[in-house]
Amino acid sequence: MAFPLFSHSLQQPHSSTANLHRTTLFRSELISEPKPFTVTPPTTFFEVTKPIEVPKTKPCSCHILQHDFGYTYGKPPVLANYKPPSHCASQNFGKIVFEWKATCKARQFDRIFGVWLGGVEIFRSCTAEPRATGIVWTVQKDISRYCSLLMTHQTLAAYLGNLISNTYTGVYHVNITIYFYPVEEMAVITSQIWGI
Repeated sequence: MAFPLFSHSLQQPHSSTANLHRTTLFRSELISEPKPFTVTPPTTFFEVTKPIEVPKTKPCSCHILQHDFGYTYGKPPVLANYKPPSHCASQNFGKIVFEWKATCKARQFDRIFGVWLGGVEIFRSCTAEPRATGIVWTVQKDISRYCSLLMTHQTLAAYLGNLISNTYTGVYHVNITIYFYPVEEMAVITSQIWGI
């Protein structure tokens, strides 16, 4: 009768033997090696979309707004004077690209925001949700269809309703820039097509 019990004990190992390989998990933190301090860089958010096709010309840029959106919930939009890009060498544009670039570090929810030019909504989106180490994100949009609007003086309005409290401390630091790409010369386009 002892043999079947012995055989059974070989098939079913005691629970104490099953934990022998895990003893390293119980090592004291005081005995283990100290971990080096590392600085975690901000997280870069991106969305996989088809890139905007732009001419191969060098763009002329207009930085329109830099603003820190702190406690802005329920307050009026931030306003900026928009001037047409008269400083650009060419006034014949093949593509006009709006860019929203923002950073935030601390705790915060994602927020809906919008941008209007002369009362016309040209951009609406949602912020990336920040982390303690910070986030960086850039969004671009082709706004070439608003060319006639962009050739006159306008008021740009940007609204991002953000709340700041003891818990939610993240401030969104935003830059708005518009890039004007001159039309490519026909000779350049022809040489690219025909390989001349």
